[in-house]
Amino acid sequence: MDLSGRGVFLTGGAQGIGRCVVSALLGKGARVLFCDVNADVGKTTEEELQKQYGADNVAFVQCDVTDADQLKAAFDAAVSKFGAVEICVNNAGIMDERIWEKMIAINMTAQIRGSQLAFEHMRRDKGGRGGVIVNTASLAGLKQHYWVPVYGATKHAIVGYTTSCAADPDMPALGVRWCCLCPTGVNTAMMDLKEDRVKNTEQLRQMVTKEALIEPEVVATSFLKLVQDVDNNGKILVADRQAVYRQRMLVDEDGASNPVLVDTPLTQHPSVPGQ
Repeated sequence: MDLSGRGVFLTGGAQGIGRCVVSALLGKGARVLFCDVNADVGKTTEEELQKQYGADNVAFVQCDVTDADQLKAAFDAAVSKFGAVEICVNNAGIMDERIWEKMIAINMTAQIRGSQLAFEHMRRDKGGRGGVIVNTASLAGLKQHYWVPVYGATKHAIVGYTTSCAADPDMPALGVRWCCLCPTGVNTAMMDLKEDRVKNTEQLRQMVTKEALIEPEVVATSFLKLVQDVDNNGKILVADRQAVYRQRMLVDEDGASNPVLVDTPLTQHPSVPGQ
């Protein structure tokens, strides 16, 4: 998929992974409107990126993604600015087990709502141009992490939602591709592990210290591979030091079909129509 000139809407783009993904998209010629709840950091990021890529190519809108009206207004602003959104990245997320209901609202409900806004806009049977919806989940959405049970639950939900939408047999004709990005531990503010935001904080902190985190720029590189690959509808890409597709497959174990995850190299995947 050629990214040049594509209109992009991205949530949680003021800092961390989101900002790196915005920069990577702009570097490939895309035009990006990103939103974030932090207005001050968002405006600073907007100013810095506009100096580098031009005011016509990048814009910021303050938005609380848990507010349905605000999220729709931000998405509509991207459509108005670029004429169409062909890439939607639902990236906003938090990790704080103390406020688990808010975490569900941000990590799960808002991502689903953003996906549905994008899908209705993109689908070709209603006049859309088609497009790609990328939902940022986590490696915690593929494995058990007892330090963050609710966080992990939200990420498992997003993996399931994204791959289920992609499995719709009508999706190729509608021209919408669904993908899931699952980063491993990333060196961002989310991993500061302060104020007991996770369970067994000290144990997790020791483990994170032992196993080096990857930088958000590495995740952005994996994201570009994910969004540019036109044959990966429904795929899950684990963003680590090496980007690896993972695909949910059914295998027979003792006469029962049980879902398991099977690693699939980045260059080997079934060809399916995409955008």
